[in-house]
Amino acid sequence: MSDTTVNTEESTPPTPQPPPAPPVTDAPAAEETDWKAEARKWEKLAKQNNKAASELEKVQKAAMSEQEKAVAEAETRGRTAAATEYSVRLAAAEFRAACAAKGVDSDALADLVDASRFLGDDGNVDDTAITAAVDKLAKLAPSRGPGRSGGDFGGAPTPPPASLDEQIAEAQKNRDVKRVISLKRQRAASST
Repeated sequence: MSDTTVNTEESTPPTPQPPPAPPVTDAPAAEETDWKAEARKWEKLAKQNNKAASELEKVQKAAMSEQEKAVAEAETRGRTAAATEYSVRLAAAEFRAACAAKGVDSDALADLVDASRFLGDDGNVDDTAITAAVDKLAKLAPSRGPGRSGGDFGGAPTPPPASLDEQIAEAQKNRDVKRVISLKRQRAASST
């Protein structure tokens, strides 16, 4: 027998190297969020939640006793009355502010104007109705003029009022923020 050694080592093929990784960039990933689709998804979810809330409210109302129903109805009427009252006050305040911006004397008109006319069907203040009413009144009502003391006391004649820009500059110099805001609103209202 011959002493021959058999090479039992298996020859291994060379292992392939993995491909190089792509370079890292600061650009966002190829998959970007579709914001419109996300908005539609959340809008759909909000509608479902609103529907579920109204169904829950119906079930709760059906389960109430007569006394509980009366209490809930009274609470609703109270909230509605309070909201209406304060909406009317807010409308009246906005009406006075619009009149002041146009130079209309709203004090003389306060008793004649029903501020509830300036509320929309939803109970919120209707700015367009206020603007339309003030525009009509600006044509009809006398504007505020400089105050008179009732006689000439021989003093120097009063200089004409400064322009709005000069008044704004003076108020800014004096750091009178409220006056600056008021004058800027007046300038904006007169430019429309």
